[in-house]
Amino acid sequence: MEKFTKNAPHLKEAWNKNAFELLILAGSRAWEAWNKGKGIEWQNIADALQIEPFNTQGGAIPRYDQKPVILGNNQLAEIDQLCIASPDQRYIKIIQCGELSQQEITALCLNLATTTKAEIVELVDSATLTLNENLSDYIQRLREQGTETAEMIAQVAQSEEITVKDKSATSEKSRAFKQWLGLDLALQRGSREIYAYNGTIWQQLDDETLEEKAVEFFEANQLLYSDVSVLRLINTLKMQLPKMTEPSPTLIYFRNGTLNRSTLLFEPIKREDFVTSHLNCDYTDQPQNTPHFNQWMDFVANGNEQKKTNILAALYAVLTNRYDWQLFLEITGDGGSGKSVFAKIATMLVGNNSTTQGRLEDMDEPRGRENFINKNLIISSEQSRYGGDGAGLKSITGGDPVNIDPKYRKPFDAVIQAIVMIVNNEATRFTERCGGIDRRRVIYHFDRVVPDEQRDPHLLAKIEQEISGIVYQLMQRFKDPMDAKRALHNQQTSAEALEVKSQTDHITEFCGYFLTSDKCDGLFIGNARMFGKERTHLYPAYLAFTGTSGIKELNLNNFAISLRQGIKQQRNEFDYNKQKTKAGVRTNIHFKDVDEFIKTFLK
Repeated sequence: MEKFTKNAPHLKEAWNKNAFELLILAGSRAWEAWNKGKGIEWQNIADALQIEPFNTQGGAIPRYDQKPVILGNNQLAEIDQLCIASPDQRYIKIIQCGELSQQEITALCLNLATTTKAEIVELVDSATLTLNENLSDYIQRLREQGTETAEMIAQVAQSEEITVKDKSATSEKSRAFKQWLGLDLALQRGSREIYAYNGTIWQQLDDETLEEKAVEFFEANQLLYSDVSVLRLINTLKMQLPKMTEPSPTLIYFRNGTLNRSTLLFEPIKREDFVTSHLNCDYTDQPQNTPHFNQWMDFVANGNEQKKTNILAALYAVLTNRYDWQLFLEITGDGGSGKSVFAKIATMLVGNNSTTQGRLEDMDEPRGRENFINKNLIISSEQSRYGGDGAGLKSITGGDPVNIDPKYRKPFDAVIQAIVMIVNNEATRFTERCGGIDRRRVIYHFDRVVPDEQRDPHLLAKIEQEISGIVYQLMQRFKDPMDAKRALHNQQTSAEALEVKSQTDHITEFCGYFLTSDKCDGLFIGNARMFGKERTHLYPAYLAFTGTSGIKELNLNNFAISLRQGIKQQRNEFDYNKQKTKAGVRTNIHFKDVDEFIKTFLK
């Protein structure tokens, strides 16, 4: 940055050098507002702030005659060369008089960050003295980000104004448009959305806002325009903007900084992190009481410590965005059993801006996937009647690039880096039985309903106040992330998960009547014409099972394919196996109790 070469007007006045809170008039009308102490606007400000007379040897100087530091258009244009406050100044009130662009505010903050120890800096309206923006935190972040980043930000404010005419090239108009906006902009790859940095995070500028601003720009510069020229301006701007890098998958973003989930190193959020959202809480490396969360956990786990660990592992996976574990969560249970609370806590752990709702059908279609971009958590509610093969769900949880077809924009491919959570009263029905869904599926069943007299309508609000402590608890519980992954796999193979699947998948239920051996000396596969062979052949036994249960049967080919997954779900000692013999295809599957099966389904 350039060295500051001169003082801002009136900075060296005695009352400004020794002020507890320095007053700065800034904006296009700053000099007019002051008007050598005679301006009505300045006098109203001085009266409202009750500025005391300043005593000197020559007598007291009245409030109107105490010249404030003034930054008009000329001063703002050379802000990088001005000293606008003494180095030890701690409290500053910037009073906005007229127009003050975001570029100019950024340059002001940068100046104060690099030349003063200012702790409290407020930007207020000149007419009402109400707070427009508290700049204190932003200035502190600029200090923490260092000179290199600060200079990059400052380039916006130091650029010369670009003049455009109707005949100017679109590339020139788009550069002038960016300067006119006065925002720190970047383009997200893939989605090609424009984001603006607000000093903490990057916020998306939607197409409608950009089009409105483009029209304002054309009007302000007295340029001709049409719908085509407006879109051309925006698209050209996108081509010129720097590209955002992907947020680091190892970082968890809090309100007060970033936590590296691998090293547990905590650092301030930096501009170049390109953070688009963060948790609505601060990270503290200290344990905190979480009585309401603990009470909820004790209720849903019902004394089962392994289940409690497995639930915490699911919340850890959500918090740390372990989409790369290629699993999805499915929460089942009656109304009032805690499913919604679980989903709400998960939402708190990633933030509302990083959570979206979506159906399983939406995951199957390119047009339906638009809302999943830049999200860390996708909640699918009441999907028990889905009845599809889960192709989209498998692609998303598998980390595969999927096609996205947003309205009014070109389709593109992207990896959706989100945890999927399905919340149902009963388990989802999938037609896929080749194992692609089953090996990704982690089912939790909440089987206790909170009695009406014990329900707390404020429970979620209370848990939200404990979210910092919950984060600390999760990070401490799973210092080795693989402990959480092992807990999730434990939940996959739990008795409650198998029971839930048996209730909605008849193949899983059917296979529960069998076990396996190490040799293929068990039942034959058989076919549909083998009546009376239910004791020795699987497919005839299956047809008896479906006929008695009133279930639509699978054909022989699909049954044979599904059998491998169904047997695997039972966690038998030996994997399913088969071999061809002269008498037909024989398996290593045996009845647990053939007489009980025959009694139940044939008599």
